[in-house]
Amino acid sequence: MSNDAAGRQTRFIVLLAALVALGPLSIDGYLPGLPDLAGDLRASAAATQLTITACLAGLAIGQLIAGPLSDTYGRRRPLLAGLEES
Repeated sequence: MSNDAAGRQTRFIVLLAALVALGPLSIDGYLPGLPDLAGDLRASAAATQLTITACLAGLAIGQLIAGPLSDTYGRRRPLLAGLEES
């Protein structure tokens, strides 16, 4: 394997690892702020915990949508569309 191919493979592995880590990082960054969120919005603990459910549902629905899209269009276009800034 040439140096260029090895470098591309390493970058690809790092990119995949970063994408896989997005889900757990979103939850880990979100949980410590729940008490402040409840206080700022004057909401009950149960209502703020539902936002975690919504986050997990969004991750699951995103996989259900992105899977068939990647089968149809390849992996690159749906990935770039999902990472695009608004």
